[in-house]
Amino acid sequence: MEPRPRPGTWHYLKAPCTKPCGAATCLPCPQGTFLARENHYETRCARCQACDELAPQMALRNCSAVADTHCGCRPGWFRDCMVSQCRHGSPFRCRPCTDCGALHRHTQTPCSSRDTHCGTCLPGFYEYGKSCVSCPTSTLGSCPEPCVAVCGWRQMFWVQILVAGLVVPLLLGATLTYTYRRCHPCKAIGPHDTAVEVLTPLQHPPLTFSGLLAGPPPPPSPAPPSGLAAATLQPGPQLYDVMDAVPARRWKEFVRTLGLREAEIEAVEVEVGRFRDQQYEMLKRWRQQQHAGLGAVYAALERMGLDGCAEDLRSRLQRGP
Repeated sequence: MEPRPRPGTWHYLKAPCTKPCGAATCLPCPQGTFLARENHYETRCARCQACDELAPQMALRNCSAVADTHCGCRPGWFRDCMVSQCRHGSPFRCRPCTDCGALHRHTQTPCSSRDTHCGTCLPGFYEYGKSCVSCPTSTLGSCPEPCVAVCGWRQMFWVQILVAGLVVPLLLGATLTYTYRRCHPCKAIGPHDTAVEVLTPLQHPPLTFSGLLAGPPPPPSPAPPSGLAAATLQPGPQLYDVMDAVPARRWKEFVRTLGLREAEIEAVEVEVGRFRDQQYEMLKRWRQQQHAGLGAVYAALERMGLDGCAEDLRSRLQRGP
């Protein structure tokens, strides 16, 4: 019977005994080799495996005389088996764990032997497509249902502030502007005023016999000459004079009376932001579509009952820039 080495030393059989009852030669495994269990009939030790740094793997436990190298992944990485039937000892790669926090999601299953499994969106975010989007902070946009706790109350609060701080002053300003234009520059001429204007040229200069022979002097009428009434409306200052002569509250009625199509009016309101720029653009489009004579402008004002506005416009055009 061959004598055995001391137990627990994990020796391998270097040479058997050469004579009966002689001692066999057993040696410990050299560096870089190991025996997984003590087997004195093994004539050599197994070579230690090296972890694949390109995988990138790392040695969780170095090779010793009694155990092979134990390869694994660094913290924050998980094992991704490279074969379909994965088992102990199968080749694998290390891949970084998904950071659910960076995706604004709850961590449903932490990263260990498999990748992290992320759950629903964190508070303050909502599902949009396949990602979590931050709840809107703007009070003028829509507030998605998951964000009601974040932006719902703020939206209602700022809507009230908007109504009180913006809409009311705008309505007040529009009312004051309409009242001012209605009462001051566009005051309608009554029958009594017309009679006064007709009689005024007769009072001056006084008629003489020589004046009768020479013919009546030309009356200094405030109305412009017929050429001005029939003249084409020119872009630039004349358009602004027309804009200033028409009350803002009746502007759309005015351009409809001129003959501008409703589709053009709506298109200008959508494309142009400021109201004054809208007025200019509507006049410009009407001028391109119609015979844009000043007579048509005066006629439209008179049909709307704005005789005073028509007279005011005539005076402005007579004075010139």
